[in-house]
Amino acid sequence: MDDNGGFERESFPRLLRLVETPLALYFRPGRNDHVVLAQALTEGLTGLKGIVFNPTRLDVQKELHGEASRRGIETILDPRMMELASPVPSPADLSSIKWASAARKTSAELEGSAGKEAARAIADCVVASNFTAVLAPTHYLMGGATDRWISADLSVAKALRDSLDSAGGREIPIYYPLALPSAAFRNSSSRKEILSVLKDLPVDSFWLRVHPFGTSTSGPIALRGYIAACQELHALGIPLVAERSGAVGIALLAFGAVGGIESGITTGENYDAVRLVKAPKKKVKPFLPPPRVYLKSLAAFLPVKEARKFFDLRGMKTFFGCRERCCPRGLADTLTDPRRHFVVTRAEEVARVSSVPSMLRRQIYMEEVLRPATDLALQASRAFPALEKQRRRLESWRGTLSAVSRENPLKSWSEPPSGRRVRSRSKVSA
Repeated sequence: MDDNGGFERESFPRLLRLVETPLALYFRPGRNDHVVLAQALTEGLTGLKGIVFNPTRLDVQKELHGEASRRGIETILDPRMMELASPVPSPADLSSIKWASAARKTSAELEGSAGKEAARAIADCVVASNFTAVLAPTHYLMGGATDRWISADLSVAKALRDSLDSAGGREIPIYYPLALPSAAFRNSSSRKEILSVLKDLPVDSFWLRVHPFGTSTSGPIALRGYIAACQELHALGIPLVAERSGAVGIALLAFGAVGGIESGITTGENYDAVRLVKAPKKKVKPFLPPPRVYLKSLAAFLPVKEARKFFDLRGMKTFFGCRERCCPRGLADTLTDPRRHFVVTRAEEVARVSSVPSMLRRQIYMEEVLRPATDLALQASRAFPALEKQRRRLESWRGTLSAVSRENPLKSWSEPPSGRRVRSRSKVSA
């Protein structure tokens, strides 16, 4: 009892939920996307971890770079080595990059002085332009873990770490793009070889470019294989990021396969390496694809013209119209500025999964995201047959992921990238 005759309130320790590192979302703006993305940032866009920059667009994207830096968002340089090294002719503007000559070197030359020279040029650009991270210059490994380029890529990645340290970028992390065919990624023996060669790299996350994989190429075998492969790669203890995985990337986050996803802005929903290894039969004039309208409830895109037809149907505005802060005037804003709508919506999708504790994300995703989507897709496809393919895709994801949940207990998950150095040379050598 206290002095007033009342009972003293006992003081018990309170159990607080450990706040987990948020899942990571990266955007790769296309030629004209920097304006939309910069506008979204100034309006308070949250949930964005980083932005990937093209070295040929640095002047044009200078304001976006500055705004991202002011808001503590990672700015990541992509050296575009894969495009430079492709036998398919690269865009003319890539030839002006200081390290472009390295793409014409042999694998043996890159393991020697040519690789070190390219690493120094990339490191100098990263430090001089105040980037906070860099993608390692790697090649598409057609032969998987036994490809002739992998040894050269490992050598250049290590040289890049040394060059950054020497140039004053000791705290700048390196993200390693691992690009290979889906068959090699899903093959167990190939994965063991990958683990053995990657385990000692001084890099801070692995960015997965798996061909073909993404929203339209994630059938049941590909999806299960991708998740299984990621679970084995967790043994590296390095965060994983799925590049160009599209809407299925949200499922990969929920199932702990990866800790981050990368995306274009209404484009880049699939990773397709054909453009790197095979020239088109006909000479095609480069063009900018028009932005598409993202239907969040269906995890689907429609061209603007088709989206107008869809929303003109009875009941479609009610069920599928955007009511989020990206579209204060509703459908009019969605159709007028589909890129801004997508940027805000994708950030909210990742934040929704991220807000749930890791152990519960599978269940919440299946019950609150995928199941409602499949139910709505049935209704939408009956009214608009062009969405039938997406309905079948969502049903496939639902069946496959339900089986994964039943058969594979959640034993490990990828940590989200922190944006900081997580593996120093001393740790690797230990």
